[in-house]
Amino acid sequence: MTIKKRIEFSRSVKEKVMDKSGNKCERCSIDFDDDFKGELHHIRPIFLGGKSNLENCSLLCKKCHNEAPNVRDEKDLLVYKYFFLRFASFKEETQYYNVNNRLELYGKIAKDIAEKKFNK
Repeated sequence: MTIKKRIEFSRSVKEKVMDKSGNKCERCSIDFDDDFKGELHHIRPIFLGGKSNLENCSLLCKKCHNEAPNVRDEKDLLVYKYFFLRFASFKEETQYYNVNNRLELYGKIAKDIAEKKFNK
């Protein structure tokens, strides 16, 4: 049995992320307080080369943290920023894009991401 060593963020990174997010989940916007804490998420996991710095950290509730994808490359990072953090549910996504199935949804999301990436 192997034990994974948990790599934590520094206190200064934690404080900056909490300040940046307004102490809310960056995905679903639920407020955190003394009884309900957020979880710090490595956007690109350590095992995929991610660092424990501000650029690689999101504050998420437990539910959103469990649903967060592992970012492997720049394409995944675009999906994370422009898709995962924008919508809290599949239903919300389909309503926003006015589609009825995942294939149509993914096509619209890909178009959105391409437009954002190339219009910078």
